[in-house]
Amino acid sequence: MSKSRFLQVFVSVSVFLASAFAQTPAIPRSAPRPQRFTNEQLQQAGTGLPTWTGSYTYNNHTYTYVMVGTDPSKGSATTVVKTVIIPLKLTFSDGTVFDANGPLYHKKASATQAVVASPIFKAMDWPAGNVDLGTSQYIDAFQRGNFWGEVSTMAPDYHVYIKPIIAPEQSFVVPASGGYTIPGPLPGTKRAILNGNYIDQNITGPLFAKFPQITPGVFTIFLTYNVFPAGAYGYHDAFGNNPQTSKTYTYTSYLDPYTDIIDADISTLAHEVAEWLDDPYVNNNTACGLLEVGDPVSDVVFPVTDPHGLTWHPQDLVFLDYFYAPTSDVVNGWYTYRNTLNGPCR
Repeated sequence: MSKSRFLQVFVSVSVFLASAFAQTPAIPRSAPRPQRFTNEQLQQAGTGLPTWTGSYTYNNHTYTYVMVGTDPSKGSATTVVKTVIIPLKLTFSDGTVFDANGPLYHKKASATQAVVASPIFKAMDWPAGNVDLGTSQYIDAFQRGNFWGEVSTMAPDYHVYIKPIIAPEQSFVVPASGGYTIPGPLPGTKRAILNGNYIDQNITGPLFAKFPQITPGVFTIFLTYNVFPAGAYGYHDAFGNNPQTSKTYTYTSYLDPYTDIIDADISTLAHEVAEWLDDPYVNNNTACGLLEVGDPVSDVVFPVTDPHGLTWHPQDLVFLDYFYAPTSDVVNGWYTYRNTLNGPCR
């Protein structure tokens, strides 16, 4: 079963439960779908994020996209986006507590500490075949490969970094109508499903209002531990009805212990951060649907060992040429960072 799939309502990008949880129905979303801006509206109004607009033509149709950062064809530039991590402590009606700041299963570190220590935020070397994309965060290295034609010639110091800021943990007592627990992958462990409507009404808006320092130029990660938000591994979206004031965010779960590799540590976070980078307002259309770079290879997870000897499991990501964009710019002419796919979307 694919790890990722579009939700029917409200959430446009999500990674559905797989393997052991395939039999558990995802909670439907009945909240209103947020307003989607056109790229023309974003260009005219500007955005709270540092973004740029590009385009390509396929079958006589021009597709435009808005991405975080600067245009690599205009030379080297470094963009740093402050990224607020909001750890969530969720107590469900059966008394089970899932705490993003609590110790992981048989470990001392918490999900929050693990995420910050991971190559989503820490630099390490990223090769693509025989090409070295540089020592950087994984998502930045992926983006460098996405525009390697420019990066390798006119923009060698092109980067888009995310800088973590850990907010105070937020605690919620979840009623039975807001979610429920399910058996975990090992005996004696549990995981939980958090109702999407509960998230919308009790967490997202209220926490954005609570933290005015989370401005539209800040990316927010709502972090859960062993809890599937809206019945999903994770999703990303934009909150607000104005391009200049909308706030981009993701909900993502850190899963531990894992028995299926797609559950491993940062695989979901890599998926969502990359999709935020390349489609922050969830409106970049292509010939094959939205420009979501994690969905086509959401079950392709690979191990990497950082300079401290820790092993992490990000997932593969697709390059622009997968969406029928020209192939000359991407590293090696590949369709994914790991060269997993041998052709574009169908």
